[in-house]
Amino acid sequence: MSDRLLPIGEISSLSEIAPSALRYYERCELIKAGVKIGGRRHYPASVLHRLSAIKVCQKIGFSLTEIAELLNGNLAGDGAWRRAALTRRCEVQREINQLEGLIELIDYALDCDCRALCDCPQVGPGGHLASGAPEDEQSDSARGFDRRQSRA
Repeated sequence: MSDRLLPIGEISSLSEIAPSALRYYERCELIKAGVKIGGRRHYPASVLHRLSAIKVCQKIGFSLTEIAELLNGNLAGDGAWRRAALTRRCEVQREINQLEGLIELIDYALDCDCRALCDCPQVGPGGHLASGAPEDEQSDSARGFDRRQSRA
């Protein structure tokens, strides 16, 4: 891509990033300050690639401070971004596992035949829903649960 200078409005339109965010990115040193021509900021067209990288990092879940470090700081070279991305991947997987456990707990609670939540022995002290750990499915029928029904 050529390095011709484009006005902030065009960069904003092409990158789908608000002009105010572009100015903020300058202050955070995520992008180099635009050249002022006629009182308006202009950026080289090559900034679009960097802005795209910033957006990808945001989608991954990195903060702007982390993104600055990935692009400008100690993590900018030597493949360190891969280690940071792998760490983030592990965090996301841990969150997914927690949410899957929560879905299982909700499904388990929905399978209860008790008419009122407060009447269910499984939500009381020592109950398996209260502890967040559903019991072995072999004893579900004895407690009024039917786990064979699929909940999608």
